[in-house]
Amino acid sequence: MSNTLTDLISSAAFNLRWFDVGRRVQPVSRKTAEAFEAGTAPWPYPYLRQAWCGLLLWPTDPAGGDPVVWFLQLPLDEQGKLLLPIRDRFLKQLHGALYPEGNGSNGQQDPGKHLQQALENSGLVFTPAAEKRAVFHAKAAKLLHRPASDHYPAARAYAKDPASFPWDQLALQGIADLAVRWEEEREALAANLSRFATPALVPLCQCLESEAIDHRLAEPLIHRAQQTLADSEPDLNLIIGVIRGVSHSVAGGMRQQWLLQVLQGKVGRQGEVLAAIGSRCSDDLQVPELAQLWLENLSDSQPQQTFNLLLTDLLFLPQLRNILLGVLRNPERKECVARAFGEFLAPSGN
Repeated sequence: MSNTLTDLISSAAFNLRWFDVGRRVQPVSRKTAEAFEAGTAPWPYPYLRQAWCGLLLWPTDPAGGDPVVWFLQLPLDEQGKLLLPIRDRFLKQLHGALYPEGNGSNGQQDPGKHLQQALENSGLVFTPAAEKRAVFHAKAAKLLHRPASDHYPAARAYAKDPASFPWDQLALQGIADLAVRWEEEREALAANLSRFATPALVPLCQCLESEAIDHRLAEPLIHRAQQTLADSEPDLNLIIGVIRGVSHSVAGGMRQQWLLQVLQGKVGRQGEVLAAIGSRCSDDLQVPELAQLWLENLSDSQPQQTFNLLLTDLLFLPQLRNILLGVLRNPERKECVARAFGEFLAPSGN
C-alpha cells in the first residue's frame, strides 16, 4: 500500500496539485506537501490548528475524464504536523476503494468515482466558503489552461464600465475569475474600482484576498474604505472586505498604515474587524505597534472566549509567537491585556 496520498493518487493515474484554502487560496509546492504527508514538516499555513487543503486531481490521460476537487480538513499536532494515524486510516480507505480485491490491480472503469465515494466516507471532507470555492475553481481553470467560466464576460464588462452593466446580474464565479485574472484586467480595475457598487466590490475583495495585488489596486480599495470610515455610520462590510482584499497585497507599507488607522478608530474595536485582521493580516501583526493595538482592542472589547480563540490561532504561527508574547508579557501593557492574558493562561481559559 502507498505511504502517502500523493503516491496513491499517482498510482491511480491522476496528477495532483495541493492548495491551502484556510486563510486564503494559495498553492502548496509538491515538495512541501510531500514532506507534510510524510510527517517530517508542518503544514505551512495552519489555521485554527488545522490544515485546510484543496486538492486538484486530473487524469494523466487527457481522455481520462474531468478534473476532481477534494477539500480535506486535516488535524495537526502541537508542531503543526499531520497526525499520522489519521493519514494511515485515510490511505487505507482510499486504497480499499481503488483496489477492492487487494491484489494491487485496478480494473475499475472509473477510479475517480470510487475515490470520491471513499473521500465522502472519510470524515475529513469540508465545504469552504462560497468565495473560496469560486477562487479555487478559477485558479484550477487557469492552471489547467482552460477557459474561465461563462460568467467571466459579464464581470469583465462591469469592470470596464460599472454604470453600463447591472451589478446584481454578476455571478460570484465571474467575480472570482476577474480576481484571479487581475493582472490582465489591471487597467480597467484600477480605473473603475472607485465606481463599483459596494455589493459587487465586497465579493471582489473576498476573492482578491488570495491575490498579491499591487498598489494600483490596493490604493483605490483603501480609499473606498477610508471614505466610509469618515461616515457617521461606517459600512463595516466594506471595511472588512477591503481588509481582506488588500491582505495579500505586495503594497505592505500602504496596508499597514491603513490597518493602523482602522485600529485607532472605533471600528477597530468591532469583533468582525479584529477577526479579519487576525485571520487575514497575521503577517502585519509582526509589526509590534500593530500587534499591541490589536491585542489592546481585542482584550478591551471582546469576550474572553473570542480573545482565547484568536490568540490560540496566532500563537500557533512560529513567526508571530514571540512578537505576541512580547506584547502580552510587557510590564507596561494595559490592564485589559494583562487581565485577558491571565484568563487565557488559567487552566480553564485555553
